[in-house]
Amino acid sequence: SMLGKEAAERTEHLARLAEAVRQAMDGIVITKPDGSIIFANPAFEKITGYRLDEVIGQNSRILKSGYHDEAFYKNFWETLLAGNRWIGRMINKRKDGSLYTAECSISPVKNAQGSLVNFVWITRDITAAVKMEKRINQAQKMEAIGTLAGGIAHNINNILGTILLNADLALDDVPSAHPVRQSLTEIHQACLRGREVIRQILSFSRLSMEEKKVVRLTPIVTDALKLVRSLIPTTIEIRRSLTTQADTILADSAQLNQVLINLCTNAAYAMREKGGVLEVALDGGEFGADALTDYPDLPPGRYVRLTVSDSGHGISPEIRERIFDPYFTTGHVGESSGLGLAVVHEIVREHGGVITVDSEPGKGARVAIVFPEAAPEAPVEVKASRSLPRGSERILFVDDEQPIVTAAGRMLERLGYQVDARLGSLEALEIFRSSPEAFDLVITDNAMPGMAGRELARELMKIRPGIPVILCTGFSEQIDEKKAKELGIAAFAMKPIVMREFAGIIRKALDEK
Repeated sequence: SMLGKEAAERTEHLARLAEAVRQAMDGIVITKPDGSIIFANPAFEKITGYRLDEVIGQNSRILKSGYHDEAFYKNFWETLLAGNRWIGRMINKRKDGSLYTAECSISPVKNAQGSLVNFVWITRDITAAVKMEKRINQAQKMEAIGTLAGGIAHNINNILGTILLNADLALDDVPSAHPVRQSLTEIHQACLRGREVIRQILSFSRLSMEEKKVVRLTPIVTDALKLVRSLIPTTIEIRRSLTTQADTILADSAQLNQVLINLCTNAAYAMREKGGVLEVALDGGEFGADALTDYPDLPPGRYVRLTVSDSGHGISPEIRERIFDPYFTTGHVGESSGLGLAVVHEIVREHGGVITVDSEPGKGARVAIVFPEAAPEAPVEVKASRSLPRGSERILFVDDEQPIVTAAGRMLERLGYQVDARLGSLEALEIFRSSPEAFDLVITDNAMPGMAGRELARELMKIRPGIPVILCTGFSEQIDEKKAKELGIAAFAMKPIVMREFAGIIRKALDEK
C-alpha cells in the first residue's frame, strides 16, 4: 500500500541520516534541555576521549574546562534557552584532563507545540589549527617588531655615527693632557656601548636562523647580562659564576641571546615584588651517566651547562606541567615576558640541547640547559698597532646623511687620502660618470633613498670594472655577504663607523686591488 511504501522510504531516509551522523568528522551530540546527553557519535568519542556508554545520561558539563569566566557560560545558556543558536569557540576538557579548543554550533530543537525538546551540538576540534594560527600570528608580530626595531636602530645608528666620527676627530685634535680629553673619551665609550645595545636589539628582533658557528658561551652570557641589567629592577641583584673554560658550542649566537634574555626576564618577573638574586652559572666538561640522570635522552660525553636561578616565589606543580606550552603565561596581558618558554624550548632543541625546570613554591626556580660541547676553533692572531694605517689614494665617499658626509670626509683627509664626499647616490653616480678614472676606491652607505649602495656599486662597476667598493651597512640590513662578494664588493664596514676599524678596512681594500 501507499502508506507502507512511505514508511519504508522514511525508514531508509532515517537510516541514511543516521549513517551520515555516525560517519561525520565533526562531533555530534544531542542533549535534553537540561544538558544531559542522549546521543553522541563516534567523532565525539574521538575528540573527547569519552566512550559513548560513559556519556549517555551525563550532563555536557563534564566537558567544562573552567577556562572561560562565568559571564561566558551565562551568555551561552541565555542564548540557547531563548531559543537561539549559539556559534563560537570554546575551550573544553577531554577525559584525560587535557584542554582542546572547539568550534561549536549548538541549535535548540522545538516540537510542533513550539516548546524546547533538545539541543543539537556540532563540535569540531580546532586545537591544532589554533596553535598554528597563533604561531603564525606570533611570527608576524615578531617580524613587525623586527622591522620597526630595524628602522629605529638604523636612525639611531646614523646619529651615533655622527657623534662617534666627531669624537674620533676631536680626540685626534686634543693633546693628551687637555682637560676636555676625558669627556671626549667618555663620549666615545658611550657610543660604543650604544652600538652594542643596538646590535642586541636587532639580534633579538630577528628570529631568523643565522648559520650556526662554534661560539664561546661566556661572552654571549656577559653581553646578554648587560642588556638584562638595564631591563630589570635594581632591587634584583645579578650574580654570575662563569667558571668553565670549556664553554664552546655550535650555535646561532643571536638565538642564544634571546634564550638568555628570556630566561632572565622570566626570573626577574618572579622577583618583581620583593627583589632577590638572579644567578647565572656556566659549567661544563665530562658528564657521566650519573650526572645525566635528569636528561635520560643524552649519552655520556662532554657538555656545557647553563643555569639561570631566581629566589622568587617558585612554580607550582600544575603550572610546571604547562610551562613549555606555546603562549602559556602567568603574566597579565601586556606584561608577558617575551617569547615564552615554548620558543626557548624550540631553540634549545634545535641546538641539540635539553632544558629542565626545577622549582617548588616559595623556593625559587632554576632552569638548566645542557648543550653538547663543540671543539673550539683555533684563535686568529691579531697584530695590534697603535698608529692607524694611512694612504694618499683618491676616495669617493657617499652617504645620505649630511653630518656623516662632513665628518667622514674630514676623517679620511686626516688619514692622508684625497676625498670627494657626496650626499646621495645619484650625485655620486654623476661625478663618477664624468671622470671614472679619478678614483681609486668608493665607500658607500647601503641604505639610501633613490638608489641603494648595492645598486650604486653595480652601476659604478659597469662604468669601470674592477673599481674597489666598500659597502657600509647597518645591522638591520639583511645583506647576503656571499651575494655581495659575487657582485665584487671589496669589503663591508658596519655602521656606526669607528675610525680605528675603518682605517684598516680601507687600507686592506686598496692593497688587495
